[in-house]
Amino acid sequence: MTIAKLILTLAAAGFAGSLYAAPDKITIATDATFPPFESIDANGKLVGYDVDLMHAICKAAAMNCNVISAPWDGMIPGLMSNKYDALISQLTVTDARRRVMAFSDIYDRPVFRFVAKKGTFTDTSPEALKGKVIAVQTGTPMDTYVTKHYPGSTIKHYDGGSAPYLDLTAGRADIFMSYEAQIIYSFLKKEDGKDYQLVGPRLTGKDAPEFGEGVAIAINKKNTALVEKINQGLAKVRADGELDSLNKKYFSAE
Repeated sequence: MTIAKLILTLAAAGFAGSLYAAPDKITIATDATFPPFESIDANGKLVGYDVDLMHAICKAAAMNCNVISAPWDGMIPGLMSNKYDALISQLTVTDARRRVMAFSDIYDRPVFRFVAKKGTFTDTSPEALKGKVIAVQTGTPMDTYVTKHYPGSTIKHYDGGSAPYLDLTAGRADIFMSYEAQIIYSFLKKEDGKDYQLVGPRLTGKDAPEFGEGVAIAINKKNTALVEKINQGLAKVRADGELDSLNKKYFSAE
C-alpha cells in the first residue's frame, strides 16, 4: 500500500483525527524476517540488533515495553491506527514517511547493495539490467529506488526480507537489492550463498533520496511524549557505549 493510499484509507476510517491515549505498556512491532536486525531463532525467540537496541532503550528510559513480530505490510497501518505504539525494523526516514509518522533520532545509516550469482554482473546500471528480474521487499527504500531508476527491468516484490533469496537461488530472479548487512548475514555467510556475491556500488541516502536520511524508530505522530522518551533512552544508550557494543556484536566481523 502506498503512503498516499494509506492516508486516505485511515482518514476515511476516522483514524486521522483520533486522539492518542498513552498505554501502560508500550507495544513495539518489528518484521522478524530480516536478520541480523530482527528474526525468530530456533527456540522461537525474537532476536536481532533492532530487538536488542529497543530493549536497551526501554530499559534506559524506564519504559515497560513489549517487542512483537508483525507482518511488514501491516506495520505502518497498525502504527497509525494505534495498534502499535512504535515500530523498529530498519525503517529509513524519508519525506514521505515523515508525513504520516514521527521518528526518533537516527541510530544507523545503512548501506544498500545488489547481490547476484558470481560472474553474472559487473555492471548494475539500469541499461545493464534491462530485461532482468530484480527482487525487492515491498514498500522498502530498495523497492522505491529500483522502481524509479530501473524502468526497463521486471521488479518482483516480496512481503518478507528473506523470501527473495529462494527465488534468486532458483533462478526466478536475476538480482536482489537489500541492506548490505542483511545480505551478508542472511545469505552470503550461509551455504546457499556460497556462489553469490555483492555487486555494484555501495549506496546510501547521499547517493539517492529514496534511501532516506538514516534508520530510526517510528512513532505515532500524536504521541509526542513517546518520541521524547525514546529519544532520551536512545541518547543514554549511545552515551553509555551500549550502541557501539551492539554494532560490534552484530557487524564487526563483516
